[in-house]
Amino acid sequence: MNNNFFKFFATGSYISYLPTAILKNRKNTGAGLLGTFEGLILFLLFMPASSLPYFICLLVFIGFSVYVSQQVDFGEGVKDNPKIIIDEIAGFFTAMAFLPRQFWVILLAFIIFRFFDTAKPAFIKRAESFGQNLPLALKEKYYIDGIAIVLDDVLAGIITNIILWILLLLKVI
Repeated sequence: MNNNFFKFFATGSYISYLPTAILKNRKNTGAGLLGTFEGLILFLLFMPASSLPYFICLLVFIGFSVYVSQQVDFGEGVKDNPKIIIDEIAGFFTAMAFLPRQFWVILLAFIIFRFFDTAKPAFIKRAESFGQNLPLALKEKYYIDGIAIVLDDVLAGIITNIILWILLLLKVI
């Protein structure tokens, strides 16, 4: 497949190019924030409300995100390029899994997910280096770089989801 196909999806239909064009030479460009916001919009527009279809869509999207993240090449020699925001979308979909579609729940999911995605506590930070010591042939065969790119965001989404369920069960929200 053409690299432009992968770039289109990896960058959230090129949305992640906006902040990098404006804020040149900065590590934290805001592309992750835009990716999470795009994930919120896509969640509201396309993710099914029923549990089983949601779960199936979530698994398919995470798999697709891993595949795209593995295949995309920006020619900069960096595997986890800041322009890749499909992982933030997958992470936000994970954060909202099986939760009620209420304004405060969605808002808190956005805020808590952004916190964990940005702060990256130790166990989430370690996920970024998943499988990096494996031989190149194995990394390519099993999409290890793609998994490492997406895994930290999915973990941030899982933690966010657990926190929100606790808040819902305690009737805080």
